[in-house]
Amino acid sequence: MYIELCYMFLLFVIYSIAGYFVEVFSVSITQKKIIFSRGYLIGPYLPIFGVGSMIVTLFLKKYQNDILALFIMTVVFCCIIEYFTSLILEKLFNLRWWDYSKNKFNLNGRICLEVGVLFGVGGIFIIKIFNPIVFNFLGLFDKNIIMFISTIIFIIMIIDFIVSTIAVIKLKIDTSKYKNLDATNIIKEEVRKSLNKYNYFYKRIIKAFPEISKNNKNIIHLKEIIDKTKEQIKNNKNK
Repeated sequence: MYIELCYMFLLFVIYSIAGYFVEVFSVSITQKKIIFSRGYLIGPYLPIFGVGSMIVTLFLKKYQNDILALFIMTVVFCCIIEYFTSLILEKLFNLRWWDYSKNKFNLNGRICLEVGVLFGVGGIFIIKIFNPIVFNFLGLFDKNIIMFISTIIFIIMIIDFIVSTIAVIKLKIDTSKYKNLDATNIIKEEVRKSLNKYNYFYKRIIKAFPEISKNNKNIIHLKEIIDKTKEQIKNNKNK
């Protein structure tokens, strides 16, 4: 039983990592520069992709011989996951982590048809191509090695989740309060208070989710504020 869980967990990890690099590639193309920071976790993985892939693997395999049904069901399941993930994260942290408002056929900016179609295509590739390759690859390793590796990765990811979540919680910037307002000074003070202790995590979060500052036109560019604030703190220490 444990070995089966290890195989499924490693499958989750592989797709989470693959999702991270898909995001890096797509965002880098869109912004015309290389962007490595995606997701609020420290490591190079996006669990939402892993969860979506696991659901496709566990519940949609029965549609593997019906491409259309597999496509539609993947779109439905993955869009539901993405919508409620966005909603829950926003409720927890008071921040909109991604926004599809500019895309056609979107629902509250949380999901959109364009991304849903990509999910559907991805589901087909997962069932028909990627899963057989991944399972064959994992089958090359001894079971004890699989259990050891999966246990170590699990511990690392749990630590990552705890540390990253604490950092995000500490970054208490509710952009919804500042809609259509010039909140430069307010945001700057909030960043300044916590910057010393959580500097790395804040910088990564803001790089990973540029929409945090872009959702409202009058919200400052937090990256510039962080750089300026770091310089001010350094100067104060030298005095």
